[in-house]
Amino acid sequence: MNTCRFCGAKLNHTFANLGMSPLSNSYIPVKDADKGQMTYPLHARVCDKCFLVQLEEFESPEDIFADYAYFSSYSSSWLAHARACSHYGK
Repeated sequence: MNTCRFCGAKLNHTFANLGMSPLSNSYIPVKDADKGQMTYPLHARVCDKCFLVQLEEFESPEDIFADYAYFSSYSSSWLAHARACSHYGK
C-alpha cells in the first residue's frame, strides 16, 4: 500500500513495525500445530496529511471476522469503561 485509504496521500512514515503476526483469533487445531500458521506483516503506517494509522490489507474483513471469538459487548468491564469515557455515560 503506497497511498492512504482515506485521503489518498502517499504513505511515507512508519507508525509501528511489529514484524509478522497471525490474524487475531485465528486459532488452529492442535492436530494441525505442526503445519504452522499463516502470518502477515503487522506494519502500521501513518498518513502525513490526515494522520490515519493503517495497515495494508492482506485479508478481507469477511475472512478475518467470519469466526471472530472476541466481542466487546460481552465484557462488562469494557462496557463500563467505554460508558465512563463517553458522553453516553454522563
